[in-house]
Amino acid sequence: FQVAMNLVEKAIRSQFINYFPNPDTFKKRRGTQQGNGNPYSSVQAWFDKGNSLNILFNLTDEEKLRELYRVDGLHAMVKKHFKHANDSEAALLMEFVLHGLSAYSIISKRIVDNKIEFKDLMGSMLNLGPSSGFSDEDMDKEDFN
Repeated sequence: FQVAMNLVEKAIRSQFINYFPNPDTFKKRRGTQQGNGNPYSSVQAWFDKGNSLNILFNLTDEEKLRELYRVDGLHAMVKKHFKHANDSEAALLMEFVLHGLSAYSIISKRIVDNKIEFKDLMGSMLNLGPSSGFSDEDMDKEDFN
């Protein structure tokens, strides 16, 4: 399973730059300010604020579209590059952008149970937050001796 997922990830990465600007060219100019020329800055900033997006496998098309529209700047970025895309094409491209940004390590992607979870890359690497499974109660005085 993991080999297949790695192959899919590599395919997304190689095809992504045929449709959208190469995210690697903007990594050196990291920063999420709007005026820096990075077309992904608003999407990245949305995730950097601690937001996450869960795409459940059993969502209807309308529910999935509603979830995708929650990501600031995602639809606008797709429409900038594909002006004539209809609603269903735009939805496909919006999800493709998220998978592409994950393939380029701009955001994180985890497939868990029946969903795909997109999050801030650093936050998920550090696994911060209430879902980290670690709390202050897990420590006692012996941990500091």
